[in-house]
Parts: sequence; C-alpha cells; structure tokens
Amino acid sequence: MKIENKALREAYGLLHNRTPLGAYNCGKLCEAACCKGNADCGMWMFPHEEEIFVKSDNFTIKQTEGNFGYPMIVCNGDCERYERPLSCRIFPLFPAIIEENGEEKIRIIRDPRASMCPLILDKSRLDQAFVRNVKLAGAFLAQDEEIKEYMKKVSAELLEIAELKKLLSAED
Repeated sequence: MKIENKALREAYGLLHNRTPLGAYNCGKLCEAACCKGNADCGMWMFPHEEEIFVKSDNFTIKQTEGNFGYPMIVCNGDCERYERPLSCRIFPLFPAIIEENGEEKIRIIRDPRASMCPLILDKSRLDQAFVRNVKLAGAFLAQDEEIKEYMKKVSAELLEIAELKKLLSAED
C-alpha cells in the first residue's frame, strides 16, 4: 500500500499494529459488527485517502452527499488490518479538534456513530496504547491543512450528534 500524503502515512504507521484491545481481535466481541455493512454502508474517507484505495479489489469507493464532499469506502467484509482505511483503524474513536481557551486541541472522543461497538460504552477496556496512538495520529493528520479542516468539520458534527443523543436520552 503506497501512501503519498505524509500525514496519512504517519497516521497509518502509528495505527498499523494497534487495535482497540491490544493484541486481542476486538471483532470477536461483536462478531465484527463494524465490518458488516452493505453496498450503501461504509466508512467515511479522509482527504487524500481515495488515491490509496482506488485500485483495490477489496474495497469500493462511493461518492456520497455526506462526509463534506469526500467519498465513502465500502469493504467486502473481510480484509487484513494493514489494508484498512483510517476510519477503520481509529474505530470506535475519533481524534476531535476542539477549541479550548482560544487554542485548538486534539481530544479523543468516542464516536457516537459507533453504537454497534460494545467498547463504545466501556472506554476503560480500550488499550491505552491504542488511544495514545489515535491521538498521535490525529496530531500528524492535523499538520495537513485539508485534513485538519475536514477533522474540524467532522468533530463539530460528532459533538452535535453526541449532544443530541444526550438530550434524547434525558427525555426517556
């Protein structure tokens, strides 16, 4: 897998051998629920990722109205970790860019779209080296201005989703 973009190359490298549960395959907890989609269900691609997967036989790239103009990637449900796109490598987390006291900070948040993941409810089970590497990957990604702007937009959207979920659960 050839990765031209330096920020993506660094992020992929940091997450190459890291999983949410360390050496344990977290897909065994949920029968790989995050890999069970259909032709219309996939993972959002980061800027510059499309060029990595455009010739892959294991993935289909689909244009979508969501994801701030970037495509979605759909897998065949069975791939090697080294082949996975960034959204799969960081799942169920996201390195959110949040403004605090006039400064932009990277904060690792549980992705509210990852409701099928049993680890989303119990962050303490996550391998701390994985969490650290997701944060480091976020820092590398934020060095690329296009990726940083994308991350800021996704961060705002995820925080809105989380807030809406909190409001809806309070009504129950």
